[in-house]
Amino acid sequence: MSTPFGEEPKIYKVLVYNQLTPDEVSKTNIDIKKMSFWDISAGVPGKSSVDDPHISVYWYGPTVSSEKGFVIHLKGHKLDEKFTEPIRKVVERIVGGTSSAREMGTEFKNFTMKITYDSIMNLAKSIQSAGKLAAECSLEFEMVTKEEKAASTLPKTKILGEKALEK
Repeated sequence: MSTPFGEEPKIYKVLVYNQLTPDEVSKTNIDIKKMSFWDISAGVPGKSSVDDPHISVYWYGPTVSSEKGFVIHLKGHKLDEKFTEPIRKVVERIVGGTSSAREMGTEFKNFTMKITYDSIMNLAKSIQSAGKLAAECSLEFEMVTKEEKAASTLPKTKILGEKALEK
């Protein structure tokens, strides 16, 4: 059953923010335990990283994948190796863990980086510097109350999607 038009749900099953700057990520005030996914995408400045060549570093939380939150992924999408190799080295240094090559990218299992808003911001800024690319972040949350959404420090204009918890 969906929410009647115009009524805000009491709880959002999924709430996604997109095109966040690293600094916006560091100021996030939604409980980090509610985060189910984050992504840092870096591409050529002035171009959208979604369609154009870019690199993504991302993590799925323990409730959304069989990886149980123990893997961070790095994938290049049509991006020249002169950009991806320095970024891979920086990510490897910051993220830690065991790295292995997978499907056009690298997986970092049992990584040592603590998942915090500051660590995601620092990783995004390091990726920007290493690749001389523009980075933007996406954050996805689960089970966010309407009060938490209203009090969120993230820009309302950067909400990419939301799904109400169905009763």
